[in-house]
Amino acid sequence: MSNTPTTNNHQEEIDLGYLIKKINELFIKSLKLLYRIISFFLKHIYIILLLIVIGVAYGYFKEKNTLTLYDNQAIVVPNFESVHYLYDKIDAINFKIGEKDSIFLKSFLGEDFKKLKKLEIEPIIDMYQFLSKSRENIDIFRIITQNQDITDYKEELSNNKYYKYHKLNFKILGENNTQEVVSKILDYLNNNDHLKEYSKIYKENNELQIREHKNMLAQIDSVLFSIYSNKNKPSNQGVQISENPYTHFLIERKGMVMDDLLQHQLQQTDFESPIKLVKIDYNLIDNTKFRISNKIKYPFLLVFLYSLFFLLRYGYIKLKKIANSN
Repeated sequence: MSNTPTTNNHQEEIDLGYLIKKINELFIKSLKLLYRIISFFLKHIYIILLLIVIGVAYGYFKEKNTLTLYDNQAIVVPNFESVHYLYDKIDAINFKIGEKDSIFLKSFLGEDFKKLKKLEIEPIIDMYQFLSKSRENIDIFRIITQNQDITDYKEELSNNKYYKYHKLNFKILGENNTQEVVSKILDYLNNNDHLKEYSKIYKENNELQIREHKNMLAQIDSVLFSIYSNKNKPSNQGVQISENPYTHFLIERKGMVMDDLLQHQLQQTDFESPIKLVKIDYNLIDNTKFRISNKIKYPFLLVFLYSLFFLLRYGYIKLKKIANSN
C-alpha cells in the first residue's frame, strides 16, 4: 500500500502549525507595539497635554481670525446673445484671480478685490423647456443627436446657449459686504457697449411685438364678434348659418397669438439687463467637502509632530546599532 496520503496529511499539519505560530508571533508583536505606544504617551503625558492645550488655543484663535470661504449661489439669464460672452468673462476673471492681478480686480471691485476667490458657472439643463419653444428646436435637436449621445449633447459647452437659466457661484471670503461685492461683479459683466446697443434694439423690437400682438388680438376679437353677430341675425330667406368655416381657425390663431404675447411680455421682464439676476442666496457653506475644526486639527498635528520626532530618533538609533554591529 502507498504511504502518500499519510505524508500529505503530515505536511498539512506542519504547514498549519507554522501558520498558527506566525499568527501568534504577529499578535505578540502587535501587543508589544501597542504597549510601547501607550508607554510613550504615559511617559510624556504632561508635554502631550500641554501640546493639546496649545493646539486648541491656536485653533480657536485661527477660527476667530480667519475668514470663511462662502458660496453665493445665483441664477442668471444671459440676454441679447450674451451666453458665450458671459462664460468668456468668467474664465477671464478666474485667470486674473489666479495671476493675482490686483490692478484688474481693483478696477471693478475696489478694495474688496481680495475677497473674490473664484467664479463658477454652469447651465441649468432643461431639455423640455428648450424643445417646447418651437418645432424648429425639435428638428435641430434630432439632427444634432443623430451622431451624438444625448448625455454628451446636454453637457457639451457649445450647447449652453440653448438653455435659458445658468447657475453662477461667487466664492467670497467672509460674510461682510457680500452683496456689494456681487453687485460690483454683475455691474462689471453688464458694462459692455456692444450688449448695451443690442439691448436697445431688442427692447424696441419686443415692445413693437407686444403692441402688434395686442392689435392682432383686437382684430381677431372684432372678426369673431362680427361673425357671431351676423350668425344671430335673422336671414331674409329664413335660412340661418349655423357655423362659419373660419371660426375654428380664428379661435386657434387667437390662442397662438396669446402664447406669443405671453412670451414677449416675459422677455420684457428678462430684458432689464444683459445679465439679469433672477435670484441669489448669500453666504452659504459648502457642506459637501470634508472639514476638520481647527480646534481638533492643530492639537492632533502638534502631538503627531512630537511623536514623529521620537519615532525618527528611535529609527536612527536602531540604524546606528545595525551599522556599528557590522
